[in-house]
Amino acid sequence: MPTTHHTSQLMRDAPFHSILPIDFPRQSSTICSFFRSCQDSNDMMLEIRRLLAVCLALRWWRCCTAFSTPTIRPERIPAALRRTLGTVAHAASEPLEQDLSSPMSFEDLGLGPQIMTAVKSQVEWDRPTPVQRLAIPKLLQMSTTVNPEKSNDKEAPADAVWCEAPTGSGKTAAYALPLLQNLQARGRSQTPASSKGRIASLVLCPTRELAVQIGSVIQKLANNMSTRRHPKVMVLHGGIPLEPQIAGLADASRRGETIDVLVATPGRLVDVLTYYHEKKGDNSAKEAALERRLLEALDAQGSNDASLSLEQIEVLELGSVDDEGRSSLVNLLEGLEYLVLDEADRLLGRAFESELNAVLDLLPTRLPTWMFSATFPKSIEPRLDQVLTRTGTSSPIRIECMASDRLIDDNVSSSLQKKLERSATVSSASTIQQMGPASTIHLRAIRLRKNDRTQALKQLLEDHPEWDRVLVFVATRYATEHVTRKLRRSGIKASELHGKLDQDARMRRLQDLKQGKIRVLLTTDVSSRGIDIAGLPVVVNYDLPRSTADFVHRVGRTGRAGKQGTAITFVTAASEAQMELIEQRHLAEPMEREILPGFEANEEKWEIEAEASRLGVPGAIHSEKGLAHDRMFGGIKGRRKSKKDKLREGAARKGAKHEP
Repeated sequence: MPTTHHTSQLMRDAPFHSILPIDFPRQSSTICSFFRSCQDSNDMMLEIRRLLAVCLALRWWRCCTAFSTPTIRPERIPAALRRTLGTVAHAASEPLEQDLSSPMSFEDLGLGPQIMTAVKSQVEWDRPTPVQRLAIPKLLQMSTTVNPEKSNDKEAPADAVWCEAPTGSGKTAAYALPLLQNLQARGRSQTPASSKGRIASLVLCPTRELAVQIGSVIQKLANNMSTRRHPKVMVLHGGIPLEPQIAGLADASRRGETIDVLVATPGRLVDVLTYYHEKKGDNSAKEAALERRLLEALDAQGSNDASLSLEQIEVLELGSVDDEGRSSLVNLLEGLEYLVLDEADRLLGRAFESELNAVLDLLPTRLPTWMFSATFPKSIEPRLDQVLTRTGTSSPIRIECMASDRLIDDNVSSSLQKKLERSATVSSASTIQQMGPASTIHLRAIRLRKNDRTQALKQLLEDHPEWDRVLVFVATRYATEHVTRKLRRSGIKASELHGKLDQDARMRRLQDLKQGKIRVLLTTDVSSRGIDIAGLPVVVNYDLPRSTADFVHRVGRTGRAGKQGTAITFVTAASEAQMELIEQRHLAEPMEREILPGFEANEEKWEIEAEASRLGVPGAIHSEKGLAHDRMFGGIKGRRKSKKDKLREGAARKGAKHEP
């Protein structure tokens, strides 16, 4: 078996039987014994690791029966397999930083004793996950990459990391642990007075629920650190009154406190920092400070009809009240040391473009930027390049730690390819890739008629009483309420969660599911990203998401932290084309379509409707209740005419007018 050639050379030139024994399962012991015999040769070990990474990831033994000749012919390999082959071959061309299959502790990653105290307080964190093994050492190296006193110096180096890893793989801890250690190593608790009253690190995320969850995780770690002063963590998000958040941040600034970690949604962060600076002015800031001081004095009286005497008012010195730092909040980010984007692909999308740009305008010109998500499609790389350029990145690192039975979405159009060619910062990134273990999520696809989905959901719940908690994703707010009512009439404890609810109601219903007070939670994609429900057994896709990447995030609510989970997807004839696109982009193999007894569909009609969905005929589809009803309750998401559809129709009409 050759070991002196690089893996890429082996793939091009070597016959198949010289790379791997034909009967891989029965010959695996031969490879392992050969691997053990080569322990004393570093060069040979490196080549063996590369070779095994490729062989295992691509499941070469499955390909043996597909080819009659012993030599691999690339043109005869299926397209999906070629895409995976290209990804893993690129990974194998780089030396592996470490053998992720060997036992390793958090201490081996370079974490210090202070942060290790916090790690040991987490009972389930017995050893680091693959993404933590890859990311933590790289992020710890950035503690001395940028000198905070020289953050505006053009000569100072800056770095960035963007990391793609499966849902539930421990990405939050992968950046939280090195972030806290780096801040502690910089001496955040002993900073001079001139550097106090600012924000040291900022974690941005797209949803309120995720902000609360991240803040809770980081706060728990900070409280368990063995340091004289525990890092200060603050969370800002929408859905609650703005003024208390402004007052809390202003108080910290006025007292000269450094907020070590600020977790925020981008829109609310901009509102808090710029509210009095741009929208209200100094006078309004002083009036708000005066009102707050009076209310605090009245509350101190301890009665509902309290009043203040003239002497008490004189003690308050209301004539000397300033704005309590409200108008200067906009400057708190000038000394920022770290920027973290959780669910970065969502934040880099068009929905958050203006809000993220507003945040970037408040940041220093150079600072380390860390981005984490379960999906980083090629389509966002031009935007990623803009953000990295804006934060002064000079040597970015890309980390990919994917499950062996999942694909990386590398779909690139011709127009996107031109944009990627101009993305200098992204294209210059060094890449660390590692195939992790197979996903712990069992995927099921059930063929159903559209009108049978609710009844099928009831049937599944009856057949599986062990499913104590079920998260069901639907397309619209109306669907969450409609299906919830039907489940309740059948005696099933269910509730709905969507963006129109206030924050207290959203958190309360999410907590009810976690505690088992309700069995089924019907939700829109507001809960598809980052939400961690420990031990959730089942996720159901009642409707398919519009974005294929959102499918990955939805099913990732189960099977987290190495536990087994099940994700069921209802596939109708109209959604068959979207399901096939999801399988093509994200799954190594298509899912077998199941048919529930009693829910059989007319095969001929199904095939006709499914083929129609593959054609993608443009146009709006409305429910039987009519257009007025659909406009009020959201209609059928994903089937309205897009801007491109309207342009095509206009061009077709214009061409028809010119026909003789």
